[in-house]
Amino acid sequence: MHKLRTLSLPAYRGREFFLTVFVEPDPDSVDSFSVPADADQWGLSIHFQPDDSYASHVEVARIDTSHGEPHFDHLYASPQRKEWLGQSYTFADARRRLLSNWRTYADAVLDSTAEETADEQDDTGR
Repeated sequence: MHKLRTLSLPAYRGREFFLTVFVEPDPDSVDSFSVPADADQWGLSIHFQPDDSYASHVEVARIDTSHGEPHFDHLYASPQRKEWLGQSYTFADARRRLLSNWRTYADAVLDSTAEETADEQDDTGR
């Protein structure tokens, strides 16, 4: 899919978070492209930039229509899981769910990363 636009979310726990909308097909004009009317497939992703500015962003949660049906990729969860949402689930539903809950998903990722870092420090004795 192709990135349509990225919106900045409020800073949270010292990090900048973003919501990216992506679509298929590649839009001719971003300004006149309407989701979902002009999209064969769509998706939304919550992500942040890690401390290493050269590293790729870290996706926290994603809802998209790849695989033929809307689904929620719980990327913040361990283990990660896919929740099938049904054909009637809309772009507006996805946007509302992610924007209403992104801090909860961010907490899960950031807390698990902090635990992994602490475990690594325990293993090395540092």
